[in-house]
Amino acid sequence: MGYFMRFLLCDPRIMDVNAVGAVLVAIDPRYSIRPTDLDTLVEVYYDDTLYGQIEVDTRGDEMFPDDINAFTEMLGQAKTTQEIIVADSLKAATQIIAVEMFWEGTNGEATFEKFDPLWDWLFTNRKGILQADTEGFYDAEGLLVERKFMI
Repeated sequence: MGYFMRFLLCDPRIMDVNAVGAVLVAIDPRYSIRPTDLDTLVEVYYDDTLYGQIEVDTRGDEMFPDDINAFTEMLGQAKTTQEIIVADSLKAATQIIAVEMFWEGTNGEATFEKFDPLWDWLFTNRKGILQADTEGFYDAEGLLVERKFMI
């Protein structure tokens, strides 16, 4: 099964897939990052088990505006303080760090845990929000806006 989470980076410090991979390896050397045929996509392994893929899209890339527009449409008219934070983050996003997670069966918790250190690092070291499919948008404190959609 595949599940997507995306960190909407609202920071002038641009990261590529190698920088994101280096963060994971610095956190725990049991992570390894393996290249794919695409320059913007890598596979993430932990103890030689594939847990997912990371793709980085930057403002100006072909898919970037489509994703931002889809999120903006799903958010709808921002009325609450939390919705305004999400809307402002969508406008300010410089990159989307997208993670597709893999697991077999119905329990993805072990896979989610493998990527938690990345989200923690990003919230601590960069400005942005996290989008989780079928859940919504998060900041470092927790759920900002619930939106049960996928793109």
